[in-house]
Amino acid sequence: MIAIKPTKLKDFASLMQIEVLSEQKHAHLPFEQSYQQRSKYEVFLSLCVDQKAIGYLIIDKAFSFSSTFARRHELSLKYIVLDKAYQRKGLGRRVMQKLNIYANAISANSDSICVSIPATDDASQQFFLASGFVEERKLIYGKSGKERILRHRL
Repeated sequence: MIAIKPTKLKDFASLMQIEVLSEQKHAHLPFEQSYQQRSKYEVFLSLCVDQKAIGYLIIDKAFSFSSTFARRHELSLKYIVLDKAYQRKGLGRRVMQKLNIYANAISANSDSICVSIPATDDASQQFFLASGFVEERKLIYGKSGKERILRHRL
């Protein structure tokens, strides 16, 4: 069973040891860099199995104010990272199901979660579509060139 919990100092050592698959490294920012570069609007959540942190996700609460394509009261899923030893076991989809419930605790006014991924990242697209996200028809230009926008209603 996987749980989503606010990230605590005791989780940091495990989160800094996370390894991702080689094809994910281009889109992965290690935990320590993500945490050092965080804004006050970002919420860090640990993904835990048997009280051990095996991954994390970052939610941007200010997304609806900082992005031109954001909807009103929309949250952004900035990162979801799961250690490679726990991938491809259905845990990511379970996290996404729980996140839809947990998002209301982060921001009661939020009605959707948005994620943008590189247009060439088919594996991430399949993951998010399988998790109930719906892809927008338009592409945007982001940090990594053309990006897809996917949304999930809460």
